[in-house]
Amino acid sequence: MNESKIKKYYLFSPSLRIAHWVWVLAISMLFITGLYIGDPFFIGNVGYSATFGDLHAITMNYIRLLHFSFGYILLAALILRFSIIPFRKADRLIIPKIWTKAYWENAADTLKNYLFITKSHKPYIRNPLARTAYFGLFLLLIFEVITGFAMYGRSNPDGFWDKLFGWIIPMLGGEYQVHRWHHIVAWIIVLFVVVHVYMVVREDILEKDGEVSSMINGNKFYEHTPVDMTDI
Repeated sequence: MNESKIKKYYLFSPSLRIAHWVWVLAISMLFITGLYIGDPFFIGNVGYSATFGDLHAITMNYIRLLHFSFGYILLAALILRFSIIPFRKADRLIIPKIWTKAYWENAADTLKNYLFITKSHKPYIRNPLARTAYFGLFLLLIFEVITGFAMYGRSNPDGFWDKLFGWIIPMLGGEYQVHRWHHIVAWIIVLFVVVHVYMVVREDILEKDGEVSSMINGNKFYEHTPVDMTDI
């Protein structure tokens, strides 16, 4: 990069960045507590009897309380993320424009670079493959919220959450299947997180565009005008 030609673009709003880091915390805690709820001994036999377990804050009730508390936090972050979409164009870069020719051309350009066929790709504010992945992540998170609160609602039949999301249980074939799909999708989200971290770090190292720091200060840097500049 020619540093004299590098231009800074302020892209990501404070609300978007806050939602991002809340997701990081919430997804991490939900996954860990979810593993414990599914298999209390995945961390090994700690040796505490049920009588004394509450003294070490490892009772199932405590873990469930943590899990559902972070479920509420995840839901709040999703609501925040969607509520800011109408106000800033740069906060809308989660919809892949699959109906356009440019989407497929730029997706191919990005994929070739990801597969190391080419040394670099065109500069993007948010490349088509990333937009597609983020859109898919939102759908997965919404699925987890719906199935999670549907199961939570079973503890209070005909209560608020049971009335709001209880329909998903018969639709998926019963509560066991809801548990099963909730668990499977949780692992898919974790796989996404692993790939996401790799791709973000890779992008920052190869393209030197500030991809990692952009979720802290909101800025990215480009020597050439991004091809999707009109989207912001």
